[in-house]
Amino acid sequence: MTLDTDALRDLLYSRLCEDVDVVERPDGALMLRTHFRFPDGDGYPFHLAEAPSGGLRLSDHGHTLMHISYEHDIDAFLTGTRGMLLERIVGESSMMYDEGVFAVETSAERLPEAIFDFGQALTRIYDLTLLSRSNVGSTFYDDLADYLNNFVDESKLEKDYLAEVPNSDAYPVDYRIEGKSGVPLFLYGVPNRDKARLTTIMLGHFHRHDLEFESIIVFENQAEIPRTDLARLSDVGGDMISSLESTTDLNRKLIRRVA
Repeated sequence: MTLDTDALRDLLYSRLCEDVDVVERPDGALMLRTHFRFPDGDGYPFHLAEAPSGGLRLSDHGHTLMHISYEHDIDAFLTGTRGMLLERIVGESSMMYDEGVFAVETSAERLPEAIFDFGQALTRIYDLTLLSRSNVGSTFYDDLADYLNNFVDESKLEKDYLAEVPNSDAYPVDYRIEGKSGVPLFLYGVPNRDKARLTTIMLGHFHRHDLEFESIIVFENQAEIPRTDLARLSDVGGDMISSLESTTDLNRKLIRRVA
């Protein structure tokens, strides 16, 4: 089969021209119609205006983060691992970011390139939401830290606590929380089987040295922990939270223990 290069070129020119257009709204504002779409089918809202510098300014008017907020906590999204990746995308794309709005400035001659570069950057930003679905291990600890910092008073929360036991450096507690009864609460985040096994060893060490404490284990996804490992952990651990999505259960168990 011989490809007709000229026919393919003509097809691309015509279709791409149909997919990209300048639309004037009733209020006089200009928007671009493009082929870029969010997963739910909504188009990217590209607003076009004159830039203060005299060129053109493409902006999303805050709609990208608003779209993300439908299913995600924006405060958490803008911090931790996702926040760092977001900053990298903004820097690599030469975008501007201010109070939830992403924008880029360009000349009229480079508008076509700017449209595709801006669309690609917004797609990369939206794709950061996938980290909390398919790659939670990379953000689990950030999400757990955000939750605890918002729920527990800073003066009652200590990260990487070393208990008064032999070889304490080898047995750090993810979080020590001051308890109502004076008995400390040790909280561990468990994103995988390896951390489940390590937490079992740590809690067993504390019990062998008669350390007085209570514990809560927060899993990324308890269903993914092998039964044998889960059984061993349940023998030495206290309350267990199946995932960070079970915030109601976690709230209730923390309120019962935390001053």
